[in-house]
Amino acid sequence: MDLVISVLVAAVVIVAAFFYFKSQSNSPNITIQSSITDGKKQVNSNVSIPNSVNQKEGMTFSYACWMKVDDFAYRYGKQKVVFTKGPEDLSLMCPALFVDANTNSLIVKLDTFGGVETIPIGNIPAKKWLHVVLAVDQDFIDIYINGKLYEHHTLSNIPKQNSDTVHTSVDGGFDGSIASLEYFNYLLKPADVAALAAKAPVPDMTVKNGVGILPPYFDTTWWTRHG
Repeated sequence: MDLVISVLVAAVVIVAAFFYFKSQSNSPNITIQSSITDGKKQVNSNVSIPNSVNQKEGMTFSYACWMKVDDFAYRYGKQKVVFTKGPEDLSLMCPALFVDANTNSLIVKLDTFGGVETIPIGNIPAKKWLHVVLAVDQDFIDIYINGKLYEHHTLSNIPKQNSDTVHTSVDGGFDGSIASLEYFNYLLKPADVAALAAKAPVPDMTVKNGVGILPPYFDTTWWTRHG
């Protein structure tokens, strides 16, 4: 009898564990930070982000967020963290998004087994909300701005993931706001990105402090001038 009970208990535990881990791995997206947050306020997420393994298309994952830079001169000369997947000392970044040290540009960084890939996003306006998506494949990263593909960047090597959490606005961050930071365990496609960019974080975000304009506001030349 004791043996039968032990076997039944073990079977229940195994079945429960199977469905638990199955549900964990199949969770399509994780909200890291939902509400509008001051870009100068560091937030260390307590949400565990699993590494991408055994996807149908290989290693794939994506991050999406809304952000707004109010003053590019804030902490001038220092690269300013919007968010990073990795430790606070930035020794690992997969991926990370920065406001550039000296220009009105954003910088995307991604660790690979061949080194750090760096992709600039130039000519970003101040005091306007920007929707950013980083869609990572084992061979490339697609960067979307305001729902449209900005750059398809081929990687020199496979992304080097890390087990750390996501941090926003590290060490003083940037002068602005961040909202709706999400992780997806798959590669976001153009239709997915367009749907995300069509959803503003809160209904009144356009009147916050009298500034903060939602897209569209770029003319077509903005998409064609970068090299």
